Amino acid sequence: MPKKRRRTPRRPAKSGRSRGAAATPRKHPDYDLACPEELLVDEFGEEGAQWLFDAYERPLTMADLKLEQAIRRDAFLMDDPFTGPAMCSAQQISQILDMTLHVAAALADQAGTITAEQAREIEQLDAVGPIDHAAEGVDVVREAHREGVLLLNHRGMWDFA
Repeated sequence: MPKKRRRTPRRPAKSGRSRGAAATPRKHPDYDLACPEELLVDEFGEEGAQWLFDAYERPLTMADLKLEQAIRRDAFLMDDPFTGPAMCSAQQISQILDMTLHVAAALADQAGTITAEQAREIEQLDAVGPIDHAAEGVDVVREAHREGVLLLNHRGMWDFA
């Protein structure tokens, strides 16, 4: 007589809430939607739309449009997991990114994990001098968005990757 297989209960699938704090946040669907040229022209005028096309060097997405609207208002709704949503300016985001870079570099240097190439890059950044976050914060924010460091998450708020 064949042995009966013992059934083991299936584990329920993990929900999004049980993900670790270090889990990468999901991107907003607007990253996959092309921004209509008419919408850019309506929002920024013909010259502004052309400047954005030149600055991005690619077709803009709806997420890019939302970033530019946040830059224009100087108001970014940040998704803070500890304190809840908070408004930040481009200057504040620039300061946070700059501080994070310096802390990460110092910790990596202390741990002895910086490569020669990374050390050269850090020296070049330090040689430029401190960033004027009030004047250059918008450029820092745009670059962070372009590099995937600042992203629009699935809840429609900005988040650090």
